[in-house]
Amino acid sequence: MLESLPGYQVLAECADGRQAIAEIERSSPDVVLLDIAMPGLSGIEVARLVRRSNPQVRILILSSIDRRDVVDQAFDAGANGYLLKDFILDELQQALLAVMEQRPFLSSKISEQHGTDSASPCDGLTARQTEILRLVANGHTTKEIARDLGISPKTVEFHRARLMQRIGVHDVTGLTRFAVQNGLLN
Repeated sequence: MLESLPGYQVLAECADGRQAIAEIERSSPDVVLLDIAMPGLSGIEVARLVRRSNPQVRILILSSIDRRDVVDQAFDAGANGYLLKDFILDELQQALLAVMEQRPFLSSKISEQHGTDSASPCDGLTARQTEILRLVANGHTTKEIARDLGISPKTVEFHRARLMQRIGVHDVTGLTRFAVQNGLLN
């Protein structure tokens, strides 16, 4: 199915998590599609190990599990996207494009199920915090954000630190996951 999309070439298919790690090390792909339920190491475990050794590799998790805690585990492990297995080809193409452009991706069904509650966690954020959160989650650097918003890098760092404290996360991955879960990304 992947090879039917223009611009993509399958470098390898692996039967289990250990083989996937070895193949990723050998072939250095741009993007890795990992089944969450592989023999040996799970897709989440593979993502965690790959993220440590190859931070530039984009990781898309494929799963039939739509529970929020599992989705959170995948993003915490370093996944860039999470796609449910009942996707249509167009959604696979959207997911690949998003992660290749360093934008997080979450299946639309998960976004709909876990998306917005009546009392949104975003309600307490200022407009500036929301703006910075979106830019951080879209992969912009501190310097890029400062330049785009006409503020100093120190001000960006201040807002990012306040966001992390407010949301209760400790890194950019957590901020990105929060933005995805709360529908703040295009």
